[in-house]
Amino acid sequence: MRRILAVLILPALAGCIFGSGERSKAAKVPEEMRRPRLIAPKLPDRHLYGDIARLRPGQWATYREGERTLTLAAVGVAGDRVWVEVIEEGDPRLVSARLVSPDGVVHKAFYGEITKDGQKSTVQPQTLEQDGGAAPARLAESGRETGEETVTVAGRELKATRVKVRFEDLEGRLTEEITLWHKDVPPIFAGTDAGGLVRRQAGAAKVELAAFGTDARPLLEIPR
Repeated sequence: MRRILAVLILPALAGCIFGSGERSKAAKVPEEMRRPRLIAPKLPDRHLYGDIARLRPGQWATYREGERTLTLAAVGVAGDRVWVEVIEEGDPRLVSARLVSPDGVVHKAFYGEITKDGQKSTVQPQTLEQDGGAAPARLAESGRETGEETVTVAGRELKATRVKVRFEDLEGRLTEEITLWHKDVPPIFAGTDAGGLVRRQAGAAKVELAAFGTDARPLLEIPR
């Protein structure tokens, strides 16, 4: 009888031992948990670009400054505040979504990255710091000239307003800044009554419009 019981028990034990191994396999780890957790960069609590009161949702513009390419896009509104995404172009694209009020204050911000093949990181809140940047040197305008200049941006010909301004600092040194503006360009990087910025050049420093449009959609899904 004992021999019979042993014969019956052993297969059962084997089933428990080997079967439990199959059942104990770890469940597939969700993709978002396998991604490395981002550390979102800190952000000044002031919006460093154009007046958001001039913006309409969907407007965007891409600028080149040396090797850097930056896109700004108005992707939503909340009362009188505007969600502006500031995107460092590259692989991955570095995206910062900022809720900005008309006085230029950034009230909250979120950060994420998007690879060239469309993979998105988790979205992280950004810490806001009081903007303690040094005040720009005081310059006195010593001369101004205006005119027109035709430029081509993304295959489109623009007859832009050209403004050349000469400045003099407190030590008598002269500098010159040339800017181009066009009314069809969103004033999201900088804007005047002549429209959005097409080009700004002061000495060797140059910022130039690469593309623009009115069909921007949010790249980040803001956590609720």
